[in-house]
Amino acid sequence: MKITNVLFGLVLLLCVACAQSEKETPNGLKFSVIKAGDGKVGSPGEIIVLDLQMKDSKDSIWTDTYKAGMPIPAMIGDSAQLATEPGILQVLRMISKGDSVKFTLPLKELLGGQPPMPGMDTTLDITYRLSVRDIMDRQAYEQYQMKLMEEHSAKQLVKDIAAIDAYLAGKGIQAGKTESGLRYIITQPGTGENGKPGQTASVNYSGYTLEGKYFDSSVKEVAQANGIYNPGREPYQPYDVTIDQSQLIKGWHEALKLMSKGSKATIYIPSTLGYGAQQRSEVILPNTILVFDMEIVDLK
Repeated sequence: MKITNVLFGLVLLLCVACAQSEKETPNGLKFSVIKAGDGKVGSPGEIIVLDLQMKDSKDSIWTDTYKAGMPIPAMIGDSAQLATEPGILQVLRMISKGDSVKFTLPLKELLGGQPPMPGMDTTLDITYRLSVRDIMDRQAYEQYQMKLMEEHSAKQLVKDIAAIDAYLAGKGIQAGKTESGLRYIITQPGTGENGKPGQTASVNYSGYTLEGKYFDSSVKEVAQANGIYNPGREPYQPYDVTIDQSQLIKGWHEALKLMSKGSKATIYIPSTLGYGAQQRSEVILPNTILVFDMEIVDLK
């Protein structure tokens, strides 16, 4: 009898725990609390620092900041927006520091009436997994973000340099090195002085990952040969860059100051001098090392 009572009590406790693990937003979005935090929710205008994973019903990962190592910020909206805002944003009002939650939404609902991208399977469901690192005001977040980016970049640079150097060693390639971590091979010397800040370089280039997957090229033949040709880009031609002024990744500006008119080079760019933890495309994922074959056609 006593054993029966104990078992009944355990079942009752489990049922209560299950009931407490699910919550619902004002507009009806249900989400599961995988892990409970401190219980102190944020206020309108505060920033929630989140780790986020988005996975579709075919187990394809769309976004994963857990893996990338860099969380994302989300601001809690004004209370006047509560009645009309999407359920995802309402979830932010209900979670606290240390919480981990999970919910699933149909892709059609996420599109919000917007037309899907070509080839997108609108029958998919998207499962979100969120973990709250912290909740803070804007000023505190700006300081936090700066420190976090510095720490992340320092750690990632060490990993990237090790990966690049191992790749080059495996290929028997001798490369020049810069203090920033760039690796480069001048495959054809040019004439005159190297590029300087403020000069405009006309550059032919092809970009690919360390694994050899191409994502861009200004050379039509290279684009066609690697499945990235775009008829809308015609005519394919050199790209003009004003050194240290054009809005480009840091690795490009550094590379152009190592080259002169007519020179060709292969440049290995750590992600910290590229797009960092940002995902730019299906090829350029967070923390992707970039490789560019570059030629300065003109420099003036």
